[in-house]
Amino acid sequence: MKRGTKRKKDNAVERAVSAVGGPTKAAGICRVSNTAVHKWIRRGSVTLLKHALRLSRASGIPIEEFVGEEDEQA
Repeated sequence: MKRGTKRKKDNAVERAVSAVGGPTKAAGICRVSNTAVHKWIRRGSVTLLKHALRLSRASGIPIEEFVGEEDEQA
């Protein structure tokens, strides 16, 4: 398989960022740096709830899709 042709898993953060117009727009909406948005995209989740809520509301993508893994040890 060629480098870069590996299929990556669905990244809801990437879809949400794209839906709002890109990383710069998402950074403005969430009141964070452009670097922070790129970290979210690489990680595939948004760490702080307030940022996840803003991105979810602006993009229309449910927050549950990009807040990270749910801890099953409650």
